[in-house]
Amino acid sequence: MKTTPTNWHGLHKGLHWLVVLLLVMVWGAVELHEFYAKGDPMREWWKMLHFSLGLTTLVVVLVRLYARTLYPRPAPVGAAWQHQLSRLVHVLLYFVLLSMPLGGFAMRQFAGKTIEIFGMFSVPQLTEINTDLAKQIAFIHKEVLWTVLLVLIALHVAGALWHHFIDGDATLKRMLPGNHND
Repeated sequence: MKTTPTNWHGLHKGLHWLVVLLLVMVWGAVELHEFYAKGDPMREWWKMLHFSLGLTTLVVVLVRLYARTLYPRPAPVGAAWQHQLSRLVHVLLYFVLLSMPLGGFAMRQFAGKTIEIFGMFSVPQLTEINTDLAKQIAFIHKEVLWTVLLVLIALHVAGALWHHFIDGDATLKRMLPGNHND
């Protein structure tokens, strides 16, 4: 008989915080490229880093989803409405975290632009060039999904803080490094 754990497995915790770190780095790289003029090699370097880190995030999120099949999640804490809202936010977060790098990849492919991974190799052109489609995907990637991601992150953090400060339960502590059995 399987028992429900009281904490997240260490792999879940590590991958959660790795995704957080990667998202900050992806965002930082895309913002930093703006400090350089078009055609400047540093601008292209920051863009390459943005794409590379975005695809790395995709891989880590896929590993995290796989890890969820290996190690069960702890029993939820709080009211039923909190469980439902939490599940919805998590499903949407995973959807956006998968969609953004896939959209960025598709955008580059349809634009006919090189996708270089950490300066080590380039992804071959896999699609026919379709700049109109690339522009539509770019809009979804940059405007829609980015905005949705920020809202979902805010809800996720607000939920964790609500549990910690309002409900006074261990939901937040269970995702922090270490063993928290409060």
